[in-house]
Amino acid sequence: MERDRKPSGDGWRLLVAVALMASITLAACGPAAGQARGIPDNYPDKAIELVVPYAPGGGSDNMARTITAILQREGIFTKTINVVNREGGSGTVGQTYVAGKKGDNYTIMTMTSGIITNEFVLDTDITYRDFTPIARLALDQLLIIVRKDSPFQTIEDLINAAKATPDGVSWGGTGLGGEDSLLLAQIEKEAGVQLNYISFDSGGEVQAALLGGHVDVASANPNEVLGQIEAGEIRALAVAGPERLGQLPDVPTLKEKGINAIYEQTRGILGPPDMDPAAVEFWAEIFRQLSESEAWQTEFIEGNMLRSGYLGPEDFRKAMDEESATVKELIEEMGLGSN
Repeated sequence: MERDRKPSGDGWRLLVAVALMASITLAACGPAAGQARGIPDNYPDKAIELVVPYAPGGGSDNMARTITAILQREGIFTKTINVVNREGGSGTVGQTYVAGKKGDNYTIMTMTSGIITNEFVLDTDITYRDFTPIARLALDQLLIIVRKDSPFQTIEDLINAAKATPDGVSWGGTGLGGEDSLLLAQIEKEAGVQLNYISFDSGGEVQAALLGGHVDVASANPNEVLGQIEAGEIRALAVAGPERLGQLPDVPTLKEKGINAIYEQTRGILGPPDMDPAAVEFWAEIFRQLSESEAWQTEFIEGNMLRSGYLGPEDFRKAMDEESATVKELIEEMGLGSN
């Protein structure tokens, strides 16, 4: 029987070189190459910062605090999440902060469609493309509303009046380029009408102007005006979403009335640039479980009259790209934009 032979000195050097090259190749092809940095096995091993780029008490702040409460209560994620408000500049202060946390796997941020529209109406270099998409969680639908004594009993009444007197019907909003003006632009385009858009500094001022008879019509998120609708102070003519709201089953969609206009505000979670893929996958799964929980569907979705619409990272990115293209077209048609 032939015995194993020990290689010569040159043979040993050759084997060592081959082994070294193999180890380098395996390292390049392993998890470190695919994930860039890798995350600890016990990730997250320190507190998470959930940045809200808007003031306390608003819709984004409400979402962030509902997220943390339900995650803890339902046992989906029981480690520490600190909600931090970094308001200012229509969201750009907080967004700039998170954009500067490149590669940070311990910072995430709430987002709304404002981060998409800001690209076209504000002088900012920050866009949604600078962030890592994690999860879309919900969609805000807009209601078209009038005061109780308005002559417009239906959306058809409003459209007919606008056709009869161009610019004769006034629409109150919070500024050209905002969600209400984008919805109006769609309605004008699809219905072939022209309304007189009047801008105010806040949604509260818009509602005051509507109730005071200073504007004829406005739009609002359903949870902002449900109490006034139930009290009979405001009447909803239509909802600018793909389906009727469960709490307002008698209010038709615009599409039902032959007006192909839908405007929904996206609500979701983004991460900093270059977030580790493993961390992204971790949080996408956490938010999937949150979205599917009964507590989330009852307390946040139904409680705020939103439409549930979870999307994971890749589909969320595609949805934001589509929304951006729609907004850009509308902004250009309106003759607005900073770019």
